[in-house]
Amino acid sequence: MKQIHEFAVKWIDKFRDQKINYIELIDHYMADDCTALGFEMDCGHAFERVYGAAVNNSDELDKVIDDITDISLLGSAIYSQWRYFNHWAYTGTEILEPQNRAWFILALSRLALLSGENPFIFQGTLKKMRIVSNNICYGPMPEPDEEVEQHLTINDEGRIWFSGYNFGHGGERYEKARSRNFKIEKADTDKLFDAIVAYFSNGYDEIFAADIGDWVMELTNTDGKTYKFRGSLCADFEVDGIDLSDLIRDTLGLPNLYVFDGNNKPDKIKRIVLDYHRVTKIKPKEVPEGATWEFVTWDYTEQLIIDREKETLEHIQNIGTGCKVSRKYEIEGGIEGLLDDFDAEDLFGNIVGNPDDAVENPNETKDYKITIDYKKNPQKIITGTFDKNGLPDDFEEFADAVFGFIRFYGLGEILDPSVYGKVKRLTTDYIYCSVVFDEGQKSYYYLTDDDSIEIGDFVLVPVGKDNHEAVVEVVNIEYFSVENVPLPVEKTKRIIRKCTDENFNLPDLE
Repeated sequence: MKQIHEFAVKWIDKFRDQKINYIELIDHYMADDCTALGFEMDCGHAFERVYGAAVNNSDELDKVIDDITDISLLGSAIYSQWRYFNHWAYTGTEILEPQNRAWFILALSRLALLSGENPFIFQGTLKKMRIVSNNICYGPMPEPDEEVEQHLTINDEGRIWFSGYNFGHGGERYEKARSRNFKIEKADTDKLFDAIVAYFSNGYDEIFAADIGDWVMELTNTDGKTYKFRGSLCADFEVDGIDLSDLIRDTLGLPNLYVFDGNNKPDKIKRIVLDYHRVTKIKPKEVPEGATWEFVTWDYTEQLIIDREKETLEHIQNIGTGCKVSRKYEIEGGIEGLLDDFDAEDLFGNIVGNPDDAVENPNETKDYKITIDYKKNPQKIITGTFDKNGLPDDFEEFADAVFGFIRFYGLGEILDPSVYGKVKRLTTDYIYCSVVFDEGQKSYYYLTDDDSIEIGDFVLVPVGKDNHEAVVEVVNIEYFSVENVPLPVEKTKRIIRKCTDENFNLPDLE
């Protein structure tokens, strides 16, 4: 059993190796190992009789992999699948295709698990992690001074060893171009290690791509056992919504690390500050006798701050001396979503500008300053006059998005007459709902016994002499005693029920 486990682990690592030559996979080495372990090459017939298309299809194998318990049957399938690429495939290089690698990795991983513990799920307490990320991919040869590989080691005491390697001058070895050794706080190390362990203790989805670089990671526990992981340089590993590559970059203060994703994800906006400044000269109708001034100056400012880290949106108005109004929105997850809706690369990228003969108002100026902080790129500052041509082309879309965000949360309920002016219904009261068929049109009364209906709800009502059904919006709800009803109860039609999604697809009924 030990020999089978060692066989599985060895060949999984080979199939995970993005740089391996296909000859090493299809040459006689695997056949020698399979024969030594007693696996039979039967062209996959025995496995196919039990598991059908899973014999050579990675997606189908994934569906049944947890049901496979027969080591000999699985070993025979692996041997037979290898034989196909060794002998019958049009070209042996097909074994390197992602779906074929995935099949072997799935099958060999199951074989490793059946013959011993899973070697690709980290166990224990993390002592040290080492990541080698290589950014070489298909395409033009890198320049000699272009960085192509990074080595990063972190231990549980917070010691960091980092080296970056340039492509160099065409030799087999890259040339070390930079290195840093430093230390981070123990608390930061623990947080980082906890996230790494949380992810790689539960297995991970491997992504294989032939046209990008790769990464190799070794995790060593306090017992000295090392676990090895591989993947293509496009992995989006997350723990509790936190991207592991970003977590490593942020924790170490090394924003250009390749880590697992190649640092190729789009940039993100961390903070936007919009400062608005208006100065208006007002000529009063009457000027006090002896005054040396002709105008009164109104100096007005506004500031809008959207901060990803603090998860806040603030709008501050300085209306005048001693008059300041501020609103602060603390929306967990909402601020992140708002900022993510803006394209970090293109936001505020173009300004038409005013022509030279644009007429200026001598008594008023309106200026702005926009400051944008990014996760990767340097800070951007934009200034100009606050008018259509002086603002960025996409300012209207930005303003609409922010205004919609603010409007969604409204001004609360304590000053809302529809809340404080609502009386509790008596058991003998009738519920009259005012409804409209189209916005802005006349409203009509309908009765209901459904206390859950609220203003703004859409309901289904009978209409006309034939009582055909129509969808209407409730715009007001009132309670009346039998003596005060606005329409006779027996002559007032009743709401059928609240609408479902299906009701909004009703045909138009004239």
